[in-house]
Amino acid sequence: MADRPTADTRMLVLNRDLVRTGAGTFWLTAEGREISLGPSMATLGYQFAIPTTVAAVVDGTGMDSSVLTEAVNRLEDLGVLVTHNPAGRAVTGTGGLFQSPLLSVAEALAGGTSDVVVFGVPYDVGASHRPGSRFGPDYLRRVSGSLFQYRPEAGSPTGMWDPVRGRQVLSGVRLADLGDIDVGSVLTRNAEAFDVTEQLTSRITGAGRFPVMLGGDHSVALAAIRGVLRTHPRLGVIHIDAHADYAGPRRDDWRQDCHHGNFMGWVVGDARVERVVQFGIRQLTATDTEPSPKVTRWSGRSAARVPIDEVLADLPEDLPYYVTVDVDGLDPAFIPATGTPLPGGFTHTEAVALLEGLCAARRVVGMDLVELIADSSDQSGLVAADIVLRTIDAATAGCG
Repeated sequence: MADRPTADTRMLVLNRDLVRTGAGTFWLTAEGREISLGPSMATLGYQFAIPTTVAAVVDGTGMDSSVLTEAVNRLEDLGVLVTHNPAGRAVTGTGGLFQSPLLSVAEALAGGTSDVVVFGVPYDVGASHRPGSRFGPDYLRRVSGSLFQYRPEAGSPTGMWDPVRGRQVLSGVRLADLGDIDVGSVLTRNAEAFDVTEQLTSRITGAGRFPVMLGGDHSVALAAIRGVLRTHPRLGVIHIDAHADYAGPRRDDWRQDCHHGNFMGWVVGDARVERVVQFGIRQLTATDTEPSPKVTRWSGRSAARVPIDEVLADLPEDLPYYVTVDVDGLDPAFIPATGTPLPGGFTHTEAVALLEGLCAARRVVGMDLVELIADSSDQSGLVAADIVLRTIDAATAGCG
């Protein structure tokens, strides 16, 4: 056996050729053999769903380093974990969102490397109509560079000049992209992808960074919100969507039937979430949703027709907020590439103005953009990328 590098430099990732076949059993497709793991070993393996150093896992779990390293070595010998190969995307390269650098988790959260940390969740198992949003993160990265180019110079990003606003956008804001969470073929509904997303979001917010999750279907927002709640146990949620994704508060096991059309039930049912404000809701339903004192709804484009101060009155100033944007909150004339489009949504200008107004006046600690389906046209991707850009810019205005 070849000598292994030290834990500090060893970057491992879950093998993409691994397919889950049962409880604790996996099939390694490249070699045609079955692997059986106990619960603790399987849990350890999932710690590497995103390329991670062994040292970072040791620090995150608090386990004895020699015991954990021995277990990791065993997973590597079995073929469960493999050495991370960034496929030519060097950490000093420009393969991330807005041509930001692609970094490992440890690198992105080290020292003064980043203010904003992007990651993708290529998951659409929770979609009930048209799948394809699992390709959304890569689509966004591909088109976003024609909108904004991240330019770190002498360690301080210069941003880009916006002639409409008359100022630099994202000046001094440091971006890092982790790539997509890598669970390969092991994806099952409401399982490992959710656990990894929750853990990663918690780690990013716990390090004082602003997470930007690129979906994926909207159900993954539940995992991201749960992760943010680990750092911010009092939270408000700003929700832009054509659909309420909510019938009433739920406190049962979300793993049983959570999907992109009902995940907000568990968000509202979580006592730590003190406020939910929904914008753009316009889906026809058989009955109205169950009222909740913590939920306020601005249906259709109504929020775009009143002064922003009137909208802000529904968002208590003492709460941090998480923003979740389903792209079907916009009218399909602007973003047609989504699974469940509905007419009557926001224009691009209205959505940007609303998000900028909310983020400038309230403390926003993270965001996601979901339900974007990769398209042969760049239109939907460019509009969606601009939504992300403007939201980050407004939410991080004090970073530069």
